[in-house]
Amino acid sequence: MKLITATIISITFLTYSFSCKGQTTGTIFPVEKFAVMSAKLSNGKPAVGSFNRGYKDFDKKEAYTWCLTINIGLDLKHVTKNGLPFQSESDICNRFEDELMNNIRKLATAHYIGHLYNDSFLDIYVYLDEPEKVYQFLKKEVDEKGRARDFAFEIKQDPNCYTIKPFLK
Repeated sequence: MKLITATIISITFLTYSFSCKGQTTGTIFPVEKFAVMSAKLSNGKPAVGSFNRGYKDFDKKEAYTWCLTINIGLDLKHVTKNGLPFQSESDICNRFEDELMNNIRKLATAHYIGHLYNDSFLDIYVYLDEPEKVYQFLKKEVDEKGRARDFAFEIKQDPNCYTIKPFLK
């Protein structure tokens, strides 16, 4: 995992621009408290993202122990020299993220934690209750020709939410 020094900035109008992903609210989801964060990676490049800080003290973590991380590769012709996307690239990747999340939510209870643009990638963090169907779906999608962007993914057990702790400070 990349070393991140995080600075959290809660600005309502910026939060909208990074868009919450239509998280369903209710008893199994915390109240949405999205915050924009900016950070520097260990290589000095910037990272910018949006994370739901409502998960910081989420009391139902034990039911959602599977962490899905999706890494979408940005089109290098449409990123700045510091690795962050131009608006047109961000729009494409955000739509692709929405498409993936809509399909994932049909297969499992998906707790969307947030996403981070960094070093020519968009990293997405989601916690799941049932990983197998999501794994099968994403395995098929990775090999699909004509996708908006190439991507990789990993699903691993993370009952203590170590993967997302740096983003929820």
